[in-house]
Amino acid sequence: MRRLNWGCGSHVAHGWINSDVKDGPGIDLVADIREGLPLAEGSMDYVVSVHALPEFAYHELGGVLAELRRVLVVGGTLRLVLPDLLKGIEAYQRGDTEYFLVDPAEVSSPGGRFVVHMLWYGYSRTLFTVDFVEELLAKAGFVDIAACSFRQTSSDLPEIVELDNRPRESMYVEARRGRDEPRMGGGLYNPPVTAQGEVQIGEFVHSTPNDRVRGHFRVERVDSGLALIGWALGIDSPVVRVEVVSGGEVVASTSPAAERPDIEQAFPDVPGAGTCGFELTIEPSGSGKSQLQLRAALEDGEPAPLGELEVVSRARRRGLFRRGG
Repeated sequence: MRRLNWGCGSHVAHGWINSDVKDGPGIDLVADIREGLPLAEGSMDYVVSVHALPEFAYHELGGVLAELRRVLVVGGTLRLVLPDLLKGIEAYQRGDTEYFLVDPAEVSSPGGRFVVHMLWYGYSRTLFTVDFVEELLAKAGFVDIAACSFRQTSSDLPEIVELDNRPRESMYVEARRGRDEPRMGGGLYNPPVTAQGEVQIGEFVHSTPNDRVRGHFRVERVDSGLALIGWALGIDSPVVRVEVVSGGEVVASTSPAAERPDIEQAFPDVPGAGTCGFELTIEPSGSGKSQLQLRAALEDGEPAPLGELEVVSRARRRGLFRRGG
């Protein structure tokens, strides 16, 4: 199953594609959804987002939801975990100031604690109720919209609830991508976002750690294509190159040399851990779909897998990739 943890922040999860607008440990895709996610249409079986949608303004919500719909397969499920405004109001009305996770030394009045908590120190730009979320999803073209409970799902995907948290203050809403195109309303609702750039990712798999190499990499959109950024550290033999292979041909390679003090701290006894970082750029030179392998070439002559990407290119030039540094 291909599953996206969108807007994950520092809450990355193993077995998911972890995506956020900011880089950080364990992030796989760094992208601003308002500019489009570097994922091919229909490439995800399901998407989960936990407390990320509130950071967008009202007029941006339609486009954000439409982009999440775009990357889902037909019939794929979106699960939203959001702060529930009504739960906050009820806590305020019953005088339950402990409900609000705000430092009382900073804000002590019940109303102030309610407001600062719901807006989360200004990071949240939109507040949500269940019926408002259902309306937004319907206008973005989703079907079978259903309110759920903590660790419960209306889908046939029991693992979709793995990322659920903060049940005391959250609501849980699911919806599926139907076969019809999105029907966006007028007014402040944006038209659907379409992924920009000539290269998109269809599938994304990590192959580390394994018995030969440790490592991790993420993907960022760049003007010329996609950048693969990460680190690779051999277990028994040093990594001398990191290579991207397409159709049996190495289309991009580099020697790991970027400083990674975090990896050096994690592996203080491994030579070269402090300079095991790398960055590779893949640039389209033609249209089509290609399966790329990212591998580490080791000093002993044997390659070790780092991961795989299914890349979809919309460029019109002949050939799929040209060499990138």
